[in-house]
Amino acid sequence: MMKIGIRVDANEIVATGHVMRCLAIAEELRKIGQELLFISADDFQRPLIEQKGFEFVSLQTDWKHMEKETERLQAVIDRYHIGLLLVDSYYVTRAYFEKIHSFTKIMYIDDLGKEVYDVDCTMCYADYYRELELEERYPSNVKLLLGTRYAPLRREFSNLPQKIISPEIKEVLVLSGGADPYDFLWNFSQKLTESALFETLETVRIICGRYYDKYGELTEKFAGIPKLRFHKAVKDMEKYMLSADAAVTAAGVTTYELCAAGVPAVTYTIADNQQGNARVFQKEGIMEYAGDLRREPVIERITGLLDGKYRDFSYRSRVSEAMRQKIDGKGTERIARSICRILRG
Repeated sequence: MMKIGIRVDANEIVATGHVMRCLAIAEELRKIGQELLFISADDFQRPLIEQKGFEFVSLQTDWKHMEKETERLQAVIDRYHIGLLLVDSYYVTRAYFEKIHSFTKIMYIDDLGKEVYDVDCTMCYADYYRELELEERYPSNVKLLLGTRYAPLRREFSNLPQKIISPEIKEVLVLSGGADPYDFLWNFSQKLTESALFETLETVRIICGRYYDKYGELTEKFAGIPKLRFHKAVKDMEKYMLSADAAVTAAGVTTYELCAAGVPAVTYTIADNQQGNARVFQKEGIMEYAGDLRREPVIERITGLLDGKYRDFSYRSRVSEAMRQKIDGKGTERIARSICRILRG
């Protein structure tokens, strides 16, 4: 059987959302009998991948200069009999794809739409995909998987119970992604505890990502405040989401998970590629956008929204239903079926 390769990186700079969505796709493919191999520039994510039970190969290359890895990548593809390579990186180039397409089929996860690449399939599940005009730009022989019905969420998000909306906000869930490079969790926790909003809440759950390196300091700093409960690298995120009355999150793949769970949320951005999600979700009335953490007073806006608009029970009920209508949680199933068809074709 030809294997499916997954070329993805994650580190202190590259957001962990890339590898997490690839893992969700990989787990779905494994369930239908496909063999997989994760391929990365270095060993940074080896523990996570192998913990999930997947085979892993490090190219020992520079993740920022992917064109220089093509010879080593070809050797891996030949050695492991890779019939299709799923690529998830913002550092690809046209020359990179032209080279590797000569020895394997390619599917690319594209959030940016900067170029038209030599691939067999391009996927853009972002709600702003129409703005990228991929259907107009790609030739007809390239398979396109477009829109939120292809959001690559873990299977646990496909059959969640309907969210119960509480009359009041008592529990807030706070998320920042894998590493939190701008110290949002620390600063938000500090300012929240000083706000009038905090007095009305019963629980604030702060979820720290796998690569967050200040967890010990953070928990020590706020050890005397029982309302603040800290967790790191949780495995059952859907349970925390369903328990929350509202959420605060960076506008990455977590926004789609919150939609599947129907949890009213306020978003913020820490990278340019997140702004499309945040902007479109706000335009559609699904999530309020508090701004770019790098240059705007995001924390003050978040506490203002939670203490204002989000206190309205009817508003949260309406938003929760709209979110669930947006994402059904079955995107990985659709992606896996498409990959298998391309592999066999």
